[in-house]
Amino acid sequence: MQFEIHQEGVTRLTSLRNAGGDWRWELVDDAHNVIAAGAGYASKAACREVVEALRATDSHTLVVNRA
Repeated sequence: MQFEIHQEGVTRLTSLRNAGGDWRWELVDDAHNVIAAGAGYASKAACREVVEALRATDSHTLVVNRA
């Protein structure tokens, strides 16, 4: 598996407003199936910071069910 970081394409909604352009991460398996994906981040550095935090987790990381 690997993390892939990419920037969304920018779409012009009006002459004054753009959509997209944010940075996203995806965790993909060897067949390139998306296992998990992150929300949009304003910068590549912010996106990378989240990926590094995820990489630092291990089997001791808690899984909590929220009601």
